Amino acid sequence: MSLFTSRKKAAENVAGPAEPLVRTPTQQAWIRFRKNQLAMAGAGMLVVLVLFVFVGCLVTPYDPDMVDLTLIRAKPSAGHWLGCDDLGRDLLTRLLFGGRISLAVGLASALLSMTLGSFIGAIAGFFGGWVDSLMMQLTDLVLTIPSLPLLMVVGAVFKPSPMFLVVMISVLNWTKTARLVRSRFLTLRTLDYTKAARAIGAKDGRIILHHLLPNSLGAIIVTATLAVGRSIIMESTLSYLGCGINPPTASWGNMLQGAQSTMTTAPLTAIAPGAMILLTVLAFNFLGDGLDDAIDPKRSR
Repeated sequence: MSLFTSRKKAAENVAGPAEPLVRTPTQQAWIRFRKNQLAMAGAGMLVVLVLFVFVGCLVTPYDPDMVDLTLIRAKPSAGHWLGCDDLGRDLLTRLLFGGRISLAVGLASALLSMTLGSFIGAIAGFFGGWVDSLMMQLTDLVLTIPSLPLLMVVGAVFKPSPMFLVVMISVLNWTKTARLVRSRFLTLRTLDYTKAARAIGAKDGRIILHHLLPNSLGAIIVTATLAVGRSIIMESTLSYLGCGINPPTASWGNMLQGAQSTMTTAPLTAIAPGAMILLTVLAFNFLGDGLDDAIDPKRSR
């Protein structure tokens, strides 16, 4: 054994054993998330889908609404990788632009419903009493509304724009987030750090925004992630039924509607948007389940 090695071991013995590595809760959650293969696969799928949709829209040489009667139901070729639909429009281009609409509606609906549900749940859980009772009665009332039939009627009457559709979906989809945030606040408001904040004179708004809401953020993010998939399915269903995004604006739902007459002769017109809906919803569900396991592993067992 060399003199250098002997001195190194002697120094380690004097210093004592190395201190264990202390990880923050965020680091621990990230480690658990990385170990979840389905969650990582979902995250990877979403990255590829977002790049495919939003970057592809910038490089495609075709207009999604350009009609070319000489290319009606054209087969896949070097110029049109997925072929053309029954109006001679490039299918890949419409798939890209339709994905941009469907993803935007899904993400915006989830964000808006998460914000509305968090606000109502926070007020109900923090104040309790008659405020809680009133907010939960409102939540129960919304839960009794048949979402799809109502959206179909509204869509048939108003011919909604994407933004109007986002608002309508959000107004009907905030209840789960509200119940979750309320249950978290009912627990957190009884903990010592909340009582300490009250004791030093912190106002209700500061306690909610700086103490309780950050400690509920993980569960809110998980719920919002899963809500994106539900919103995409709802938008696609409405568009397929003719009550959502109106042609010629492309979305995956109305592309499926337009493919009904060509499914046997040009199956890609139905397979392509259907596969995109399936993969996107699966990816968000895998991501949401993985985040749920990573943020609160005890609850997921």
